Amino acid sequence: MARVSERLGSLPALWQLRPEPGQRLRPVAAARLDPVAHVRWAGGHGLSAFPEAVLAEPLPAGGPAWDLWCVPEREGGRFQVAFRIHHAVHDGMGAAHDLLTLLCDDVPPLLRPMERKRPTITGCAAVVKDLARALTGELRPRTNYLSHPGDPVRWAWEEVPESIVREAARSARCTKNDICLAAFAWALRWDAARTAAGGNARHRDFDAVIPMSTRDARSRTVLGNQLAAYRLRLPVSAGSFEEAVDRVVAQSQVARSHRRRDATRRLLELSPTPVGAWASRVLMGPCTTPMIASSLTFPAVGPCLGARLLGASMMYSLAGGLRSYLSFTRAQGVVRCGLAHRASWRADGVPALWRRVLVQSRGHPERRPGHNGELLDEA
Repeated sequence: MARVSERLGSLPALWQLRPEPGQRLRPVAAARLDPVAHVRWAGGHGLSAFPEAVLAEPLPAGGPAWDLWCVPEREGGRFQVAFRIHHAVHDGMGAAHDLLTLLCDDVPPLLRPMERKRPTITGCAAVVKDLARALTGELRPRTNYLSHPGDPVRWAWEEVPESIVREAARSARCTKNDICLAAFAWALRWDAARTAAGGNARHRDFDAVIPMSTRDARSRTVLGNQLAAYRLRLPVSAGSFEEAVDRVVAQSQVARSHRRRDATRRLLELSPTPVGAWASRVLMGPCTTPMIASSLTFPAVGPCLGARLLGASMMYSLAGGLRSYLSFTRAQGVVRCGLAHRASWRADGVPALWRRVLVQSRGHPERRPGHNGELLDEA
């Protein structure tokens, strides 16, 4: 509590009241910390149930829209911390910077800033085309991915050593995020094939929105969502993991060569705030977005609250009927695949299959229990 109070003043997003839709965020004077509302303990939940319990809790009302949760393990001395903040106030990279500032015992390391580049005409045209396709209904999936009222959120995760992902990326000459996305697509293929109704008809590709941070060294703590995004077709229909990698890489390379990150940032900077907010809702709304797939890399950190950091995940509340949120978080030499999904999808075992795909791609057979209790027989 003393740590949070001491460092709160350097983090303007933690002073900010929840904005009204379409309003521009304006920095306000530092807010007084309410220990009951903003530093909370979830002692009634174990470590495995903690994320789902936190996702079901509303953010504090009537004050700055964030809180910090902690739950200790009864045995072993481990604990989990969840930092939550309203997405209108901060994006994932901004929230990660604030979290490290609050928790690191030493001077917090800086997250890697994004280099600004001149946007290309092709990239700007692609952003406008995506918006037009969303408005005309072309991006609406053939399958209804909207959740029904009362469909609860479930959370499942698995992790692998980062060296496995790095080795696969080096072999395929692509990024580690490309490998993670391709492995997840292939895991979805396995998941469909092993169900009672699994067949080729269910091996449909579908769009995932890939957020990209636009924060640079000057905007590390700036309020709001400093994000761009592009749509990537997850190749569930690929005939092999290698083909899935090739299809993901082809799409991500186009996004990079066309500088979609810089094009989106420039168009948002030129647009009035209400227009930019409206366009973001259209492009990333639940009617056109079956999945948001984020990635974040934490720098190497020292002790946090006197403990060694073991891993990190990003979570999302799936507001407004969104069906699923996928995150790949790299921290302390591990890559964690976290999946928040509606219970009706029954996707709890997919992160374990993602892990299996990556381990098998390295040629190291393994037999181990997954985090969700499933026995993985890998050969």
